[in-house]
Amino acid sequence: MNSTYEGSVSSASDEEFGTEYFVQQGVAIKSLSKLHKGSKSHRNAETHYTGILKIMKYRTDKFIEWKPTEMSIVPDADEWNIVDTGFKQSGKNLNDRNIDIKVNLATLKSYKLKKHKRHQISILQTNGSLVTFLFESSPINDFITALKTLLYTEKEIRHHRPTGVILVLGERQDSDPLCQSIKELKIFPDQPPTSTVWSFISGFQNNPVEKTYETFAKISDVLLTRTPDTRPDQEVAELLNRAEEDDEYTMLEHPTSVLPPRPTIKPRGTPLDLTTFKQSMDDEGRIINPEEIKNIIFHGGIDNSIRREVWKFLLAYYPWNSTWEERKEIDVLKKNEYERMKIQWTNMSSDQMSRFNMYRDRKSLIDKDVYRTDRNLEFYAGDGNKNLVRLHNVLMTYVMYNFDLGYVQGMSDLLSPILVIMDSEEVESFWCFVGFMNKVNTNFELKQTGMKKQLNDLHYLLSTVSPDLEVHLKKMDSSNMYFCFRWLLVLFKREFVYSDIMRLWEVLWTDLPCSNFHLLICVAILDNEKETIINENYGLTEILKHVNNLSERIDLERALTTAYCIYEQLKEANTSLSDSVTELLGFRISTSEEDESRERDYEQAITMNYV
Repeated sequence: MNSTYEGSVSSASDEEFGTEYFVQQGVAIKSLSKLHKGSKSHRNAETHYTGILKIMKYRTDKFIEWKPTEMSIVPDADEWNIVDTGFKQSGKNLNDRNIDIKVNLATLKSYKLKKHKRHQISILQTNGSLVTFLFESSPINDFITALKTLLYTEKEIRHHRPTGVILVLGERQDSDPLCQSIKELKIFPDQPPTSTVWSFISGFQNNPVEKTYETFAKISDVLLTRTPDTRPDQEVAELLNRAEEDDEYTMLEHPTSVLPPRPTIKPRGTPLDLTTFKQSMDDEGRIINPEEIKNIIFHGGIDNSIRREVWKFLLAYYPWNSTWEERKEIDVLKKNEYERMKIQWTNMSSDQMSRFNMYRDRKSLIDKDVYRTDRNLEFYAGDGNKNLVRLHNVLMTYVMYNFDLGYVQGMSDLLSPILVIMDSEEVESFWCFVGFMNKVNTNFELKQTGMKKQLNDLHYLLSTVSPDLEVHLKKMDSSNMYFCFRWLLVLFKREFVYSDIMRLWEVLWTDLPCSNFHLLICVAILDNEKETIINENYGLTEILKHVNNLSERIDLERALTTAYCIYEQLKEANTSLSDSVTELLGFRISTSEEDESRERDYEQAITMNYV
């Protein structure tokens, strides 16, 4: 069963015409009935009503409405049922076929989801009346997002833990600035703004990476065409804030630490050049000390003349200890394997494709994304550009290489600079892209576990490094760090100018001084902007606009040096940091602390009779 979204319709209810905000078929309610009077086995049999669920507006009020389309009797009912509905019914009771449930949104007190076995939502009114809807053959997410868009809500917390109950704080006004901002930004010029919002939110539930990246990208494109002084009054921040709520993920509270003074910013080093790189090899071409080379790259980057060669080492195309002869053999093997995978999709017949829905969807998305990837660059500009064909070929071949992950919007942004540096060579670009994706593939997982962890880790670091900014974000309901989503998703691809992103990525690929240095760069950028954010009293909407306005205006040298100074500051405060921050940044626990920890574990083991 499918749900549809807002549009003006003529719907008679209480002899009025209303506006249909939401409609979904295949939604059930349940009540208990006695099939055979006196029968113990059927005493608690379930009467199962399936019907149509709507959200309607009549004049100034909005209502949840439900009407039955069929009824069935299900023995052995489970533990839940409708209790004391208190709702209008055209029949005598819930066991009457003529049920007519109508709930005013203004009377909602709270609701709770249950997702084990079958998805259901129980809605409680202020008068204590309760109704439960069962989404047995239709998706529940669309209805939930409809409620979140129409209501102000928050999670109920007891004893510092969420209860699973969502409290309703009030209704949102029809003049919600979100729709107006979508219209002003002209992000979706061919669609009515309200239906676009619904479509986005529904799509976000199913594919958060694709939908978030798509919207952020469009916002950025629009903002970058505006003059610095011109900004829309509202932003899509509210939409993103509502859509990101997840019952399985809650931002944790973190204790703060007193840090020593931050070290003075030192100038960065010089790039790795050809002479230094050649001197690092032995007579057979092996890199003698890869860590020294990585250290030079971390502090100064790579000279553009040798980027193509050095990136292959950083992205695991070549092993650091390979010889020149071994690298020639690797070139042949990788070329053959690439061509084998490429043939798999280039020789796919239309008949095969007609039975391969997932493949068709991915191909369609690649076709669309390739056309709009970095077209402002000369390398990708113009009609019939062969580099666009190569970009397409590499992405399609990656689908065959890693079909479980496939293609997700944003990947073309990661591949684009690699193809430029590899001088349009498909094989080298493909395998370097594979190496890059091996580092960031969790960013593109459907369940978003990797992204959520990074956002939580970022919040943890920010609360340690800049507690005053974290306090402000929390006050403004912005501590979910959602405005950093795009930064993390495609590793700042849209935040720096093209030449800088190449230098930034090669720094990050060294994994120095820790594998989470990219989070410290986020902290550094926010720390450099905190005076503006705090002094201007920015809320989520203003922060997101401010972050978008930073695109291609961030000073890379300052961001890198500030991030490294923050790392050194935290390293000096190692003993006073929480274990989570220590682990996040890869700091070692001192020998004395290790001894104390082992002693505690031993004593505990004795106490619990493990020894």
